[in-house]
Amino acid sequence: MKTSRLFLYLLLSLGLATATFQVHGQVHGLSWPVDGSLIGVGAATYGISIPLQKKVLPLTEEELQRLDPLLIRRYDRFSIKQNSELARLGSDIALRASLLSPLSLLGDPRTRSEFGPVGLMWFETLLLTNGITRLVKSSVRRVRPYAYNPMTGEELKVDPETRLSFFSGHTSNSAAMSFFVAQTLTNNNPDMRNKGWVWASAAALPALTGWLRIKAGRHFPTDVVVGYAVGAVIGVVVPNLHK
Repeated sequence: MKTSRLFLYLLLSLGLATATFQVHGQVHGLSWPVDGSLIGVGAATYGISIPLQKKVLPLTEEELQRLDPLLIRRYDRFSIKQNSELARLGSDIALRASLLSPLSLLGDPRTRSEFGPVGLMWFETLLLTNGITRLVKSSVRRVRPYAYNPMTGEELKVDPETRLSFFSGHTSNSAAMSFFVAQTLTNNNPDMRNKGWVWASAAALPALTGWLRIKAGRHFPTDVVVGYAVGAVIGVVVPNLHK
């Protein structure tokens, strides 16, 4: 079984499992119109992206030779010179930290009592984010910055992943999870004293993730900005749709 299909089946299984734990009388709740629509859109975008991504071919030698840095917008061009392996590793660590951040919700009694709704909200946020991200990447097929860098090895340049620059999946996932945590906590604790710190942390982690992706030569600034915006919107909208 392909990794992408396994990931989708795992998400669907988790979503169905958490849906059986709905707690009534809480801030967040489940409903067939809302949850059915969110899961449907997420599953559809993810499913459509699978065959599209299979059709993404490596850059040919002729295509590599035609790459012209001067055709890149000035505000994106500086990322062509970035090639930090340390930044790439750091971005992976930052992404993992973001993906684990929803576990912090277990520390809040009000949110913990909503295990079912919050679990399904998390599932929908992750499914939507990855579905939209993969669909756009597979459709746009923007070449990553490192392909323009003469210091990049030939083996990396001809990897099909080189065509999946727009937009940043690391950043969209990081933003979605971070803002999901902040919005869920805020909904359950409207009078929370540390609300400013919660939102500042939610904004900072995906920003760091995106910056590291740029320094690694994996993404242009515009890839990161769009990924940040998409993830943040999903992370905020999904909990609010369940209030």
